[in-house]
Amino acid sequence: MSKKISPPARDLRDYTFVLLVISLLLSAWSIMAYKLYVLDYPLAGLIPTISYKVDVNIDTTGHGDDISVSTFLPRSDSRQHISEEENASGLFNLSIENNPLNRIARWKAESVQGRQSLRYSYSVEAKHFRYAIPSEMAIPPSYPEDLQHYLQEEPGIQVNDPLIEETLQQLFPNGSGTLLNAVTTIHRHLQDNFENKNFSGFTDAITALKLGEASCNGKSRLFLALARKLNIPARLVGGLIMQSGSKRTSHQWVELYIAGHWVPFDTINDHFADIPANYLTLYYGDLVLFKHTSNINFNYSFNMIKRLVPKREALESLDQSGFNIFNLYTIFEQVGIPQELLKIILMIPLGALVVVIFRNVIGIQTFGTFLPALIAAAARETGLLWGAIGFVLIILISSAVRKLLDWLQLLHSPKMAIMLSTVVIVMMAMTVISVHFGMFALAHVSLFPIAILAITAERFAIIESEQGSLEAFRITAWTLLVISACYVVMDSLFLQSMILAFPELLLVVIALNLWLGKWVGMRVTEFIRFRKIIFSQEAK
Repeated sequence: MSKKISPPARDLRDYTFVLLVISLLLSAWSIMAYKLYVLDYPLAGLIPTISYKVDVNIDTTGHGDDISVSTFLPRSDSRQHISEEENASGLFNLSIENNPLNRIARWKAESVQGRQSLRYSYSVEAKHFRYAIPSEMAIPPSYPEDLQHYLQEEPGIQVNDPLIEETLQQLFPNGSGTLLNAVTTIHRHLQDNFENKNFSGFTDAITALKLGEASCNGKSRLFLALARKLNIPARLVGGLIMQSGSKRTSHQWVELYIAGHWVPFDTINDHFADIPANYLTLYYGDLVLFKHTSNINFNYSFNMIKRLVPKREALESLDQSGFNIFNLYTIFEQVGIPQELLKIILMIPLGALVVVIFRNVIGIQTFGTFLPALIAAAARETGLLWGAIGFVLIILISSAVRKLLDWLQLLHSPKMAIMLSTVVIVMMAMTVISVHFGMFALAHVSLFPIAILAITAERFAIIESEQGSLEAFRITAWTLLVISACYVVMDSLFLQSMILAFPELLLVVIALNLWLGKWVGMRVTEFIRFRKIIFSQEAK
């Protein structure tokens, strides 16, 4: 027998509810106002900046011999910021060497048998730099001792070859003039009169000059030879042009020492005294990107994912205030928790709010109360498509195992433990298979919540046995729809920037959940289901 609530008690409860909602909203707005007007939080920080997650994937096949592999890793500087570095090298031991110019990673393993995979990943935030060369500046007659190396001849950079001298005389019959005129003329000559060729082999400066065509390394060596002959220090830069997807092609460009700065030039993509934000510098010098033990099968690729993240400058400027206790990013960074994990943690409540709206307002039935939000959070690494495929495969396979366990008439606790193990095995198998076939996005299915998936698989099997396969697959389809909606919301760049900049907005999310907790209106699905009755009554 239910207890009747007296009117005064009901009024007190309603007043408390309204007061609680107002308090949460005022608290959120107050903290935001404190940041904006007291801490002078820059609103420009809400405009996200581009970030790339880069995976360096290396495959080798050993036949019982020792294997070593080395490559260059990027460094943080005034233009590019490197973070979230991770190494997964299996049998190989990693050592990192730092010299004045480059950062070198070396993997070594003894008595390697069969195929082995290495992976090194990092996140990159880079800026677009543009330099202004003084128009009246002359080419300096001399330079400090530490720059003399960048004026000399090297293998492949034939500074003193007669063809280099002859080319300069053709380009500058009346002298090179100012430094700006010299570098502009060389850049335009290589850009306009030399054809770009996609060639991965070594091309020296003279070969490029004779052919009138070259790839980035040939053009860059010719640029260096011409610039050095004019007494302009020049060096080669190796790196990547970052873009979403997988690639094996690296890139090379040139830097000239002008007015105390190393100024970039790229005659393949026509960048004069500027470097785009998607250029990643890996090393300096005329070097080879990868070195490895001879007589082994060796393959590599770069897998890159483009993301948008809040500007570091805005977050750092907020953290400089001694009264600021609200910048979670720098606080979590101090204990080694990466920004991506913090972002996921903060976005899960928004995903949960989406689930509440679909269940309570729209009236859609899903597996689990907050399963869609958790799957959507994990799918940030797999992508929505592969995340949905992985989710369905895990549920179908695990539910089939559940039917077998029912037939064996096992007790509930051991049965659930077996289901949990089954989910883990399926996830690990999917990871191994996806890596083998190069589907690295699907490999991140191992981030899915294991225990909840086991319970979901059991729920699927129960619904299928009690209400039929059609009902089970109908709920699965609705669950996938809500997962997609959660993914869209949680992957929103604007919302991510807002939540990272103002995590106090979670108080607004709580207030919205409180309001939805009092929802007594008709659900959308109920309105659709009974629309004929509703409209017929309105007609009367």
